Amino acid sequence: MAIILEEIYEVALHRYNMKLVAGGRGLRNLVDWVHTVEEMDYVSFLKGRELIVTTGIKEKDEEMLECFVKSLYEAGASGLVINVGKYIKRVPHSVITYSEEVGFPIFVLPWEVHLVDFNRDLCNLIYKTMQEQDSLETALQKAIFSHKEEQQYMSVLHENHIHKDTEIFMVQCYFPAGGNTQAERNFDNTQFFYRFIRQCQQIFAHKKVQAVVFQKDLYITLIARISPGKEREKITEEIAQLSQQFSGQKKVYIAIGDEETIVANLWEKYRDLSYLCRWGRKKDKQICQEEELGISKLWLSIDNIKKLEKYREKTLGELERLDRENGSEYIRILKCYLETNGNIGEVATECFLHRNTVSYHLKKISEITGKALNSTKDRSDWYLAYQIDEFLELIQ
Repeated sequence: MAIILEEIYEVALHRYNMKLVAGGRGLRNLVDWVHTVEEMDYVSFLKGRELIVTTGIKEKDEEMLECFVKSLYEAGASGLVINVGKYIKRVPHSVITYSEEVGFPIFVLPWEVHLVDFNRDLCNLIYKTMQEQDSLETALQKAIFSHKEEQQYMSVLHENHIHKDTEIFMVQCYFPAGGNTQAERNFDNTQFFYRFIRQCQQIFAHKKVQAVVFQKDLYITLIARISPGKEREKITEEIAQLSQQFSGQKKVYIAIGDEETIVANLWEKYRDLSYLCRWGRKKDKQICQEEELGISKLWLSIDNIKKLEKYREKTLGELERLDRENGSEYIRILKCYLETNGNIGEVATECFLHRNTVSYHLKKISEITGKALNSTKDRSDWYLAYQIDEFLELIQ
C-alpha cells in the first residue's frame, strides 16, 4: 500500500515549508508518486493517486487554474502542490472553495524551493514506504501459504510489531469466473482487480490502519490490525458498500473473519473464509460471517477428505444408484422431507407429487436404506450426509 498524503505533508512542511491551504479532508488520500504537470492536456495520462506539482506557467489565470484543479480531482489525483511566486501569486478563492467542497488537498510551496530536490525527496519517501509495505505483505502471505516456515516471515512481522498472537481482522472477497453472458465471459479481470484493490486500500488508509490487500487466483484478501469492535464494523460496512458499487460489473462474495483470528492461524482462516465465500455464492448470500460455517468448520480441518466421501456414499450411495438406473427421485424427495421437518404436504408441493405418492416413495426409501423415517438418529445421519455432499461439492 502507498503512503498517505498526511505523512508526506509532515515531511514537506518541515523540509520545504509547504503549507496546506484547502481540502484538508483529503489528507489521508494514498499517494503512489509525485508528478509535475503544467498543462491541462497531460492530465488525461494520469493513473490516479499522484501528488501533482505545478508552477502555473501554462494555466496561470484563475479560470484556467480552477479547471485544472477540477480535472485533477476527476482524474483521481491525490492532491496539488502549487509552486507560488512567479506565475501564481496566490491560490484563487474559487479554487479554495472548490477544494474544500470536494476534499481535494491544495498546498503551496515557496518559489525558492528547487522542484528537482522536492520531487526526488518525496519520491524516495514513497519508494521506501512501498518497500516496507511490500515486505509486510510478503510476510503475511508466507504466514498463510508457508505457515510452517516461520523463519521466513516472523522477523518481518516483529519489525512491524505483529506477533503470533496479534489479533487480526481478515476479510476474503471472491469473484467467480465466467458468467452467463458474453460480456461476463470477456470481462477484464486484471483491470477490475486493480481498481477494487486500490479502493480497499483507500478504505484502510482513511482509518490510518496498518493493512495489506492482495490477490490470489479469484480471491482478494484483506488483512488489517484492528481490534474487535466498532471500527471493524465500520470498515465491514464500507467494504460491503464498495462491493455493491462493483457488483454491477462483477458479482462479489465476501466472508468476514471472527474475533479469534491471529497470525498463528491465518492459514486456517484463509482456507475457511475461501470456502465460506463459495458457500455464500451457492446460497446467493453476498456477505457471510465466519460463524455461519457451522459444522463445515470441523470438516475443513479434516486432512483425509476420503473419510467424508465414504460416509456420504454409505448413507446416500444406494439411493443415488437407483435414481440413475430407474429415473426415480429418491435423493430429492428425501432431502425435501428432511428440510421441511417431515411435512409431507410441503414435500408434495415442492416435488410436484401427490401426497400418497410421496408417502409411497418415503416408505421405499426406508426399505432400501434400512433406516426409519421416525428415528432421530437415522434422520440425523441422512441430514449429515446431505451436508457433506454440499461441502464436498464446494471444495472441488
